[in-house]
Amino acid sequence: MSRHTIPFEGIEIEYELTRKNVKYINLRVNKYGKVVVSAGKHVPFEAIDEFVSSKAFWIITHLAEIEKIKNDMPDTSLYDGKTVYYLGKPYHLLLERGEKNIFFEGETLNLYYPTMKSDALKEVYLEWLKAEAEKKFEEIMDRIHPLVAEYHIKRPQIKVRNMKSIWGSCTTTGSAIRLNLQLMKAEEACIEQVILHELLHFRYPNHGKSFYDLLEQLMPDWKERKEKLEKNFKDGV
Repeated sequence: MSRHTIPFEGIEIEYELTRKNVKYINLRVNKYGKVVVSAGKHVPFEAIDEFVSSKAFWIITHLAEIEKIKNDMPDTSLYDGKTVYYLGKPYHLLLERGEKNIFFEGETLNLYYPTMKSDALKEVYLEWLKAEAEKKFEEIMDRIHPLVAEYHIKRPQIKVRNMKSIWGSCTTTGSAIRLNLQLMKAEEACIEQVILHELLHFRYPNHGKSFYDLLEQLMPDWKERKEKLEKNFKDGV
């Protein structure tokens, strides 16, 4: 994806261009005022720029129509052009009608689905994100659990939940920890901190001095990781 601008009566119109396996040049203005263009990989850029210029008046008209509502949609909705975070990196969400598929392409996360209904899109996105989380959290556990093995803490089962208020929890009498699906928006270092925190509760059920002394010993920068997580990734999908 690349960004370009065209002039129109003293106004600079910015548009995002994505090269795809399509026959024609497609142009749309999404709900948040972004001009999105897709074109075949072999279409000359000059032809694309000329096409967008020919639609300048139409673009300006639609931008004016949606300006008053462009910020009304809640953060928990999914919409074309939204910035979504995956393991600490921002991606532009591209929604397209088509056979169900979700994949990364450069700085874009493409979501193809037969319907553009908000509830359906959110459901399929969270389903995909949970599958990604289950793999990633196990991978991170592979790195973190050896830090606590000498304290006779067994590797627990991981259960992924989409939770609103906590990053993780555990039942000390059981053998499982619950991790918030929303952690997938954060950097892996932040996820490591949450997993280590929950693992240590199998040795120290409360948040006493012994708990924090061991946490500090095993991860000296845990406070910085926690602060980054709380500051940057609290909002839901």
